Amino acid sequence: MRIIPLAFESMGVRSMATYVETDQKILIDPGTALGPKRFGFPPWKTELEALYRTRAEIQKHARNTDIVTISHYHHDHFTPFQLGKYLDSSPRYAAQIYDNKLLFIKDPTSKINQNQKKRARNLLKNLVNSKISYADGKSFQVGDTNLKFSDPLPHGPEGSRMGYLIALTIRCDDETFMHASDVQGPIFKGTRDYILQEKPDTLILSGPPLYLVGFALGEKDLEMARENLIKIVDQVPRVVVDHHLLRDLRYAQFLESVVKESGGEVLVASQLIGEEPCLLEARRKELYYPKNR
Repeated sequence: MRIIPLAFESMGVRSMATYVETDQKILIDPGTALGPKRFGFPPWKTELEALYRTRAEIQKHARNTDIVTISHYHHDHFTPFQLGKYLDSSPRYAAQIYDNKLLFIKDPTSKINQNQKKRARNLLKNLVNSKISYADGKSFQVGDTNLKFSDPLPHGPEGSRMGYLIALTIRCDDETFMHASDVQGPIFKGTRDYILQEKPDTLILSGPPLYLVGFALGEKDLEMARENLIKIVDQVPRVVVDHHLLRDLRYAQFLESVVKESGGEVLVASQLIGEEPCLLEARRKELYYPKNR
C-alpha cells in the first residue's frame, strides 16, 4: 500500500488531501485552501505558491484515480464546481477530479449542518458522470480493497457546531490505513475508541487547533485531545498528526509531550515523503514583517 500526502499544513496549505494506492487508486479529501485572514493579514505570496503547487499535485493524481472519497463539506476537504481565489478551484478542476469516478461521500442529508448541506447540494447537482454512494457507516469492497467508513463523528468535541465527518479505513493485503480528518485530537473519546477499534497500521488525523485555545477551544478540550492522542500513539505503529495542529508554531512542543508520555512515534504529513515541515499560515505575520528586514 502506497500512502502519499498531497496537501497538508506541513506542506503550506489547509488540507488533508491524500492519495492511497492498493489495487485501486484512491484520492481522499481532494481540496486545498488558504485561510483568508490570519493575524489580520491575507495570505503571503509563498502561501499562494504552495496553494498552486498542491493543487497541481491533486489534479495530477486525480487523472489516474479510480475512487474519490469526501469526509465532509469544508472547502479544504473537497473541490467545489466554482472559482475560488484561496481554493485555486474551478469547474474544470472539479470535473477532472470527480468525472467517471466511484465517489464515496458524506451523506448530505443526515448529521450535517446547514452550511455543509448547501455546499453538498451544489456539488451534487454538478456530478453528472460519477457513481455516487453515501458512505456513512458502510463498507465497500472494490477489487481486493475494502473501504470502511465510520458513522458520523463530531468535528472536534461532541456537539460541535462545525458538524460531522466520516473517517475512512482502507484494508488490503493485510495492511490497514486510516484517515480521520478534522477529529481535532481527537477530542471526543468516542472517536478515540473507534480509531483504536480499527487497529490501523498507519493513521493520519487532524490534531487539536492550538491557535483557537481561549476562543473556540477550551483548555479542558485541549487536555482531552492530548490524553486521547497519547493512548492512540501508544497502540498504533505509525501516527501522522497534521492539519489544525500545525496552524500554530507550538505544535512541536505539543507533539513532544505526547511522544514523551506514550513512548511511540509521531510524524507530520510532509515527513512521510521525506520533507521537513513547511508551516506558512502559522508564520504569516513573520512573512509580512521578517525580523531581519
